[in-house]
Amino acid sequence: MFSPILKQLDLANSFTLTGLILSFFSVILAVNGKFNLAIICLIYAGIVDLLDGLVASKIERTPLQSGAGKQLDSVVDLCSFGFAPALFAYCFGLRDWLSITILILYLGANALRLVYFNNQGLETQGKQEYFTGLPVTYAALFIPIAFTAHFVLPLTQIKLVLDGVYLLLAIAMVADFKMPKLRGIWYVIFGVGAIALTVIYTWAIFIVATFASTAR
Repeated sequence: MFSPILKQLDLANSFTLTGLILSFFSVILAVNGKFNLAIICLIYAGIVDLLDGLVASKIERTPLQSGAGKQLDSVVDLCSFGFAPALFAYCFGLRDWLSITILILYLGANALRLVYFNNQGLETQGKQEYFTGLPVTYAALFIPIAFTAHFVLPLTQIKLVLDGVYLLLAIAMVADFKMPKLRGIWYVIFGVGAIALTVIYTWAIFIVATFASTAR
């Protein structure tokens, strides 16, 4: 007999847990200074979060599994798009008092945004559904895009860029504006964007490895 805790697992919830694993590897890689690989893990944690709801809608689920999925999604989101990006930034060098303050605000905004969504859900106007504020998942899009600046900017400037991005994300997550829930073609667009960013960061990893080998 399986524990009722394990009975919460189905394909959709297992898929959600994959995002948690990816965010864990993102932190491990950042701690070890492998920032390009860490960003790739963050990107795909975002893709997993984008698709787990789609998986859930295509399978039969017990009430236990369905209820667990809603709770699990928020827990994983806070880890994947709150703690993992904050720890990534800290490991990269955002350790001054201003940066730490911004990262604290960022974490708080993540938590408040997720709690509000759990309590209030989506707003519906006609056939369109809307989020209030920026969904936390978008961190997996904007942070990797912003971090590409480290290929061309000196360290002091990229730190300022990241400070600004994390602060803007925190503000957007708690702001009172309606954001449409994206569907259909947007899944393809985000997928293509993820692949494009993966190519960029993989190329950077290859260049660094090649340079290191020739310098020996």
